Amino acid sequence: MKTENLPTFQNNDELPLTMNARDVAGYLHISLSCAYQVMNSNKFPVIKIGKRLIVTKEKFLEWLRSANGEII
Repeated sequence: MKTENLPTFQNNDELPLTMNARDVAGYLHISLSCAYQVMNSNKFPVIKIGKRLIVTKEKFLEWLRSANGEII
């Protein structure tokens, strides 16, 4: 995994209003392919626009807080 190509965030305030798979991967420190798996899971609050997957910052942080150790 080439993490140097993924965005990094110092805190939640730096997150964009809408996040794509690269943003999710960078925030969670996971691979891009793993981020796509997460975003395609049933409980992830994704918005699909054509083939593009995005999530709002607010919904992403809510999802993260409510994960409670679930395995995706």
